[in-house]
Formats: sequence, structure tokens, C-alpha cells
Amino acid sequence: MVSPMKNLGAILVLLFVVAGAARDVFFGEVFQRHRFFDVVLIGFGLATLLFLIVVTFKAPQQFKVLAQNWRMALLANLGTACAWLSYFFALKMLEPAAVQTIHAGTGAVTLVGLSALGLHISRPVAVKVTEKFLHLGVFLVLLALAYVVLAGLSGVRERALSDTMLGLALAFGSGVFISLTSDVTKRMHEHGVSAEAVLAVRFILIVSVAGTMSWLKVGSGAPIADLAAFAKIAGAALALIVLPLYVLQLGLVRTSAVTTWVIMALGPCLVFGLQALDGRIITSPYTLACIVAYSALVIVANVVRAKTLAR
Repeated sequence: MVSPMKNLGAILVLLFVVAGAARDVFFGEVFQRHRFFDVVLIGFGLATLLFLIVVTFKAPQQFKVLAQNWRMALLANLGTACAWLSYFFALKMLEPAAVQTIHAGTGAVTLVGLSALGLHISRPVAVKVTEKFLHLGVFLVLLALAYVVLAGLSGVRERALSDTMLGLALAFGSGVFISLTSDVTKRMHEHGVSAEAVLAVRFILIVSVAGTMSWLKVGSGAPIADLAAFAKIAGAALALIVLPLYVLQLGLVRTSAVTTWVIMALGPCLVFGLQALDGRIITSPYTLACIVAYSALVIVANVVRAKTLAR
């Protein structure tokens, strides 16, 4: 019998995936109209401010724990900044569903690949031969999706080849950075740093970079100068970035890893469905075929992992 706590955890992870899909489609469109760094500053500035307030009043002792783990906090900041800036730049250039698939898939392949080479940031995890072949399949699907994008067969086709290649490089890079960063934050949790404390400090670098670029007025697009535009983006940031990040942290401790990854594997499918609301994106059967193949391989890989751990 499945416990109510595990059911709650699965629901929370599902909420994160749905919010993430809406985030990618919404901000993918917003980045076409407004200055990139203005949007990033609002989104992650609010997240940092909110969780700093929570930690200050709820658990101020966490600042001492953070100080004791400052090296990991610094690594988390560096990885987070590289991951999210790369990811959002890729969203500005490519089809959102393709970006999320490459981002998530590259993250998983990176961790399995490093593990197969005997390299670990956190605790070593044995990877079976079957899992290695399945993740090789994931990698091949990602290469196929990259070809679809380069060949102009994806949902976004009016891009220069140089922009498309840069977008793909950033999407793949964001997956590598976020996977390594997630491993670092796991170590922070193991050293007693709470989820709220991690979220309070991991965006400081990206906020600093975005703030500087915004002040220098770097980038194309309209500045977020009026209250209506600010309120719209701030509200979306709270609902689609800040709250989902916290919901995910709550869900991760309430459900199994395999359940989490199976649910998250459906994220690109949700993005593909929601991006139909964005008029600039064409429905591409080639993108959909790659997404379905990716999701199926990830789900099977995690079921195999669960059976391996159960033995």
C-alpha cells in the first residue's frame, strides 16, 4: 500500500513539472520582448529576497551552517548562474520543448557518464550495464533532436544558423552545469544546510550578474519600465520559479527517486503541449518524436534503477 506521504510527494513533484513547463513557455515568449537580464534579475532577485527573509526569521542558525560550508555554497552559486543563464538564453533562441529535453537529458547523461568513469561529486552510485545502454540511447536521442533543430525542422525555424548553434551549445551546457550543481546541493543538505537556506544563497551570483548587466542596459528588447510589466513578470516569477523550487524540495524528501524522475521525464511533453499557445512556434512532429523517445528511455532507465536498488 502506498503511503499518503509518498502520494503527497508525487503530487508536489508533479506540480513542479507543470509549473516548469508553464515557466519555459511563458519566459520563452517574454525574452522575445524584454531585456534578458531585466527579467532574470526580477525572477531570481525575488527568490533570493524571499528565502533570505524566511531563513532570517525561521532558522537564523542556518547562516552559521552556511558559513561552515562556504566552499560548497560558492560552487552552487557558480554552477547555478552558468546553468540558468545558459538555459534562459537557449529559451530565447530555440523551441522551449527542445531546450528542456536537451537540458534534462544532458544532466542525467552527465551524471551517469561520470559515474561510469568512476568520478563522483557526492556519494558513489553503482551503474548497471543496462542503465548505461539506456542512457546511451538518451544521448543518441538528444543528438537526433539537435539535428532536428539544426536542420530547421523544430518548432522555431526563423533563426540564423549561428544563433541556433549557440542555443544548442547553451542548452547542452545548462544540463551539464545543473547536474553538477544538484550534486553539490545534495552534499550541502547532507551537511545540515536546509532547503530554504540553499535557495537563499544559491542565486546570489546570478542576481549580481543580472543586476550589473541590467544597470549597464545590456541586451536587446524593451526595458521593464512600467509597473504593469513589472507586476506581470514578478507574479510569474513567484508562481513559476520561486514557489516551484520550494515545492520540489518538499517533494524530493517525500517520495522515491524513481517516482521523482519518472514524473519529471514527462516535463518536455507538457512543454510541447503548452507551447502551442505561443504563436511563433510551429508544431513539429520531429520534435515530438524525439521527446517521446526521450521520455520513454528515461522512464525505463529509472524503473531499472529501482529494481536494481530493491535487490
